[in-house]
Amino acid sequence: MLYAVFNGHGMFIALATLLSVTVGFVVHRSAPPGAERRALKGLFAASVTAVVSLTLWSTGSPVHQPRMCVVNRDLVEPFTTDQGLLNAGLFLPVGLLGVLATRKVLGSVAFGVLLTFSIETLQGSLTFLGRGCDSSDLVMNSLGVVTGALAGWAVTAFERPRAGLLHPWRARSTYAAMSTVAALALVWGVAIEPQVVDRTLGIGRADAAQEAAIRAVVDASFDGYYKVSGVDFASGPDGTGTVMAQFSGGGSAELRWPGRDTFQAYLDMTSTGRPSGYPLPGATASPVDERQAQEVARAYAARHAAWGVRDARPRTTKVDEAAELGWMTSWRRYDANGVLMPMRLDVQVDRGGLVTQIVMTNIPDPRLSSPRVRKKDAVEALLTANERDGGKGDGAELLRPAATAVLLAMRDNGTWIPAWRIEVPGNQPVNGSVNALTGAVIDEGR
Repeated sequence: MLYAVFNGHGMFIALATLLSVTVGFVVHRSAPPGAERRALKGLFAASVTAVVSLTLWSTGSPVHQPRMCVVNRDLVEPFTTDQGLLNAGLFLPVGLLGVLATRKVLGSVAFGVLLTFSIETLQGSLTFLGRGCDSSDLVMNSLGVVTGALAGWAVTAFERPRAGLLHPWRARSTYAAMSTVAALALVWGVAIEPQVVDRTLGIGRADAAQEAAIRAVVDASFDGYYKVSGVDFASGPDGTGTVMAQFSGGGSAELRWPGRDTFQAYLDMTSTGRPSGYPLPGATASPVDERQAQEVARAYAARHAAWGVRDARPRTTKVDEAAELGWMTSWRRYDANGVLMPMRLDVQVDRGGLVTQIVMTNIPDPRLSSPRVRKKDAVEALLTANERDGGKGDGAELLRPAATAVLLAMRDNGTWIPAWRIEVPGNQPVNGSVNALTGAVIDEGR
């Protein structure tokens, strides 16, 4: 949750801070002059405003995304990720300041838990927010509230009377809590579909082996030009994942783990306006067309990825219509039957002659049997399977001739095979892969 909010949205953070300070000031000033703990009540209001602002700000995602909430069976996972710990830290002030402002521990905990439950419900049901509902967020947010409330209770330890763990409930507070629970239950019953998973994708600290691996690849790829400032690991459900490194001064890189066969780097990532790409030693020309850009890309590939240019076909294209961001040179290799091999090498060069992006997939060419299924038959097999599974594929029937298909090497159940990767356009496009040996549709979710 928090990575989507904080990453690259400094202006929003400033506005959320201003709003929180304003609300806190208004609450403080509107309290009667002789009221107890006016400042603490203002701080509590500011903390709640900050939480609501940061969690319900719209990311601008499309409104047609499903109304759902991920229910994670792995209760330990959020405790091992930076995101989970940050979520707990975000809600800790709500519990702490709630107790200090009201001197009521149970009431502050109940308020905080209902607040986080309400936020997750809104994230799952209001699709225009573009946010994700996740039970792990609910767990960590509630933990933050409880921890903060206990800390607030400890702070009042020497007061007489101190904040009470248990205290009488006012009737209106009971009615408000019961009404909120009923409303949330109604929304869940009508509008939100739970999706139960064994574990979710988590982002946490990379271990020593992962950090050493990506540092070595970064040094080898850029001759020590970039200094790694931080390394994280995004883990998948099957133990695989991506090692992610941030560079001092801008830029980032990713390494597939544990295979280490795919490396990507994004080098022009600063907001200063100054060039931040990689200056290839000996390359001083500023390209003005595809040919000159390809020369710089070839020089980089010859120095750092010679495996990618051997027997491969280069193709250079503009990154954008006017090539303001430069040109991308891509190398691909095909076998004797025209099957696209899994290796990939892409090098982007800007108008200043700097390398600004690279993608390397260093996988040896597999030995494949000759394809036996034609494109037409593969498209037919995919559409038939889609209709059998209940897919509508609006427009696909009429757009069969417009289907695009690429014959490529694909790993299916651990074995390399030739396969057709197919896209059929339409109001509801149909995408999938078909085994070019048997004609069977490949289950890509396996």
